[in-house]
Amino acid sequence: MKLTEAAPIIVAVITIVGGLAQARRKRPMTREILRQDVELLGLLPDDSDGKQILREHVDATVRKIVEEEDQQTRDYAGSCLAVGLLIVAAFLLAVCFSRGGAWWWLSLPAAVIGLLGSFGLGQDAVPRRRDARGRPL
Repeated sequence: MKLTEAAPIIVAVITIVGGLAQARRKRPMTREILRQDVELLGLLPDDSDGKQILREHVDATVRKIVEEEDQQTRDYAGSCLAVGLLIVAAFLLAVCFSRGGAWWWLSLPAAVIGLLGSFGLGQDAVPRRRDARGRPL
């Protein structure tokens, strides 16, 4: 496969990944929703049943942020290693397809390296509570 044949595929993959990243960025975060809930709480009348329900929800959300979200971290070294493994796997697959008939001998290592990178990214890029050594609890 020539680079001119692979270019549309590469552009499509980059477009999809960029679109997913933008969609994730534009989703409101917990603190933004909490800020809107507090503003709404101030607008409700004091004798409203909804005000008490919303107050309890705001209290529960604040408790969740303090207890859980602020203690969750990502393992950046593991995430970078996983992305590096995925890049190596993509490079090996590109070499596989560019060599024409001799593709099978690089596809197996590319698949193993790609799986290791995928599992590593799933393990290290997701915010979780971790111990002092960075292992998920």
